[in-house]
Order: sequence, then structure tokens, then C-alpha cells
Amino acid sequence: MKTGGGYFHLSPHDTTAEKILSLGKNNKRISLTILGNYLNAMFESSRTYGLFTSYFDEELYHYAANFYAGKSFGRFRRTYSVWGIAEVLEDVEISNQKRWRNDDKRHFLEEDFCQIDDSAQIIRKFGYYLTARIDIKFLPDKTGGDMQILSLSDSRATAEKPAWFQKQGVGYVLTSYQGELELTAKTNLDGQIQLLLRGQHVRNPEDRSKNIPYWIDYTKLTVNDVVILDALTPTCHDKPYDYNFNVSGGKEFKLKVEWVPHGGSV
Repeated sequence: MKTGGGYFHLSPHDTTAEKILSLGKNNKRISLTILGNYLNAMFESSRTYGLFTSYFDEELYHYAANFYAGKSFGRFRRTYSVWGIAEVLEDVEISNQKRWRNDDKRHFLEEDFCQIDDSAQIIRKFGYYLTARIDIKFLPDKTGGDMQILSLSDSRATAEKPAWFQKQGVGYVLTSYQGELELTAKTNLDGQIQLLLRGQHVRNPEDRSKNIPYWIDYTKLTVNDVVILDALTPTCHDKPYDYNFNVSGGKEFKLKVEWVPHGGSV
């Protein structure tokens, strides 16, 4: 059923709505009162509230409800604001469960959530708050050094090798919004790995010489099964967490990084 800006899934347990929809093309018009009550019930459900407040302060949830209730944005717009963020958080939850498949995601979202038409725009809008950036550079002891990334646990992660990051070594820039990333790599020579855990690089559109700090809270860093970081550590692009370690040529090394959206002041 289409309602204004998006599609809305009705639970099959709602027998009244199921009966109306079963009439197909000749189905009756559902009153705005019924629809409004149903949307509000979803918005106020423990599932939506619990997911949203597990990442954000509950005051933000109530602020969204109160703000949109007092504005002439349409009677259901206040619910879209929270559901839009909740849909992005669903991606994080599904990714953490390592069960990412399109069918699983569609079922998970349509089970009892509103699916907004411009969901791709929502992910782009909130992606900065979820995405970790990991800079990894190999500094060889002598010329001719190279580094290969053999595996990444997140199939949707990006691994770029920008030209500006190849001076005096070999560097990769990794980004992921899965919340956890495991990496296996290998160098051909002895040397040192420089690791920077940070947030996305976003320039201020009004002043390109300045950056907008999008914070990410790293929670754990493991290098070759040795725990290096095991505490909530806020970072942004300009204030990263750095760690260096030595590697041997021809020998694989492993990294595991975990993070969550930033949860408060720094």
C-alpha cells in the first residue's frame, strides 16, 4: 500500500486490513484515522523505540515526535524521521549478524517497518555517522616493497589505493559501515605497518579548506590475535587513533577492527 512518500507493510495479523486488501483492485479506501492509528502504533512500538534508543539518546526520539507534531509537514512525517534512521540501523544490525542477503534484508525491513522510497538517499545522508575509515600503509625497510590485501570480511567494504598515499610506501584506504572488519594481508619485504583508525573525510561545502568532523567510536583493535585497543575510543578524520607494528616479508598478518556510531560528546 502506497502512502505519500513511501510503502507501508501491514502485518498479516491485522485481519481487518488483510480483508480490505484481499479485495484487490476493488479494495475499499482505508480511512486516514485507521492508517494514522496504525502508523503511530508502529512508531511507538517497543521494537522501533528500542532500536532507535540503542544508538541514540531517548531525548532525540521524543524531540523528533514533538517537533514534527507541531509542524505542518503532514500528519505522518514525524514517524518517517525516526524510521529513516532506523532503516540505516537495520543495515548495521543485519551486517553484524553476518546474514546480509537482499532477501533477508527485504524480509527484515518489511516485517514491521516502513520502507521509504528514497532509502538510498537516507543511507547517503546518515552514512557518515556509521562509516569507519581505516588507513593502512606499508613502509618497507628497502625499495621495492609491496603489500597485498588477501581478504576482507565485509563484501561491501571499499579498498582504494590512492596515488597520494603511495609516497615512500604502499597505502590503502578502507571504508565500511558493517561495524566490524577483519583483514588479512601480506607484504613482500620486512618493514612497518602504519595504521590509522578514523572517520570519513568530509569537507565543509561553504569553506572547502575546513573539514566537518564526523565521529566514530572504535571499540576494539586486534593485530594477529593480540588485543591492542579494548575501550571506547572516539575518533574523526582529523583526530585518528594510530598504531604501528612490524611485519615480516612473505608472512601474512591479520587485523580485526570493531566500531559503533558515536554516542556522545568527545
